[in-house]
Amino acid sequence: MTEPLVSVVVPVFNVERWLPRCLDSLLAQDHRPLEVIAVDDGSRDGSADVLRRYAAAHPEVRVVLQEHRGLGPARNAALALATGEYVTMVDADDWIEPTFVSDTLRIARETGSDVVIGGFCFEAAGLRVPFPFLPRRSSFTGPEAAETSINMVRLPAFAWAKLYRRELFHADDEPFPAIFYEDLATTPRILRRARRVALTRTVYYHYCLRPDSIVGAFGVKNVFSFAAAIDILRHNLAENGLWESWQPAYRRLLRQARVMMPVQVLLQRNLIPLRARVPLLRRYFTLLSELRHRPLDRHRTTPVRRARRASVPVRNSAP
Repeated sequence: MTEPLVSVVVPVFNVERWLPRCLDSLLAQDHRPLEVIAVDDGSRDGSADVLRRYAAAHPEVRVVLQEHRGLGPARNAALALATGEYVTMVDADDWIEPTFVSDTLRIARETGSDVVIGGFCFEAAGLRVPFPFLPRRSSFTGPEAAETSINMVRLPAFAWAKLYRRELFHADDEPFPAIFYEDLATTPRILRRARRVALTRTVYYHYCLRPDSIVGAFGVKNVFSFAAAIDILRHNLAENGLWESWQPAYRRLLRQARVMMPVQVLLQRNLIPLRARVPLLRRYFTLLSELRHRPLDRHRTTPVRRARRASVPVRNSAP
């Protein structure tokens, strides 16, 4: 049997220190053929030079350079060039186990699944914590997986740690948006197109927390980007006739959003000035209340505009 080509999408922005670890883990995959499409999103450090060195030494690596547009547009650029039968996404400061591609591909073949979701862990300061809440069941329909994916403590809608059949990404598709939490706005839509989705709790993906990452450099833009991602999801549900049937899952997402953001803003280290935190959360809660209702038009939340109205300086690292 001829082995299928698998495309690996790698968005890159200012990760010179961690990028070699990521690329080494991709090149160590025991599956071939493999293409690694790394998009440097206007990095200001030496990330582009690292990519050039790897591309010169390894024919699997293809490099794209673009002006800084954000994590979502970098993923879109790579997806537009991907030629594999399957595609997976790995953030440039993370790494994967050497059997991730081969094992998930085997599961896809054995189960007839269009998407295979792997287990993952969080790493920081030498500690490794596996995500413990993945469902026990090993198989879903695409719509079941999509609806479950908006539960942030069960089957999170992260773009990574998944192997997708590439045909699920349509050429004329609405792309990953240029906001933080762009995968919440996009992954459920992709999962919904799958006939079957398989799940393995085996840990393959290592999500590495660092101080200057999107999470580590948390600021005002994060708050309103999260609301914007929910708003995109809200419109997608309404436009596809899912507003009523997804209400329990959607309302749970809003409840989780009301808990998660105050913890991040009030209790964890971030870039938001102390005097601005409570007013910011008041605006955020007001926005979540608005998002409880079915959208009446195609207008969507703009996180930058909301941040400016909050009169708080936006100091985030770019997505």
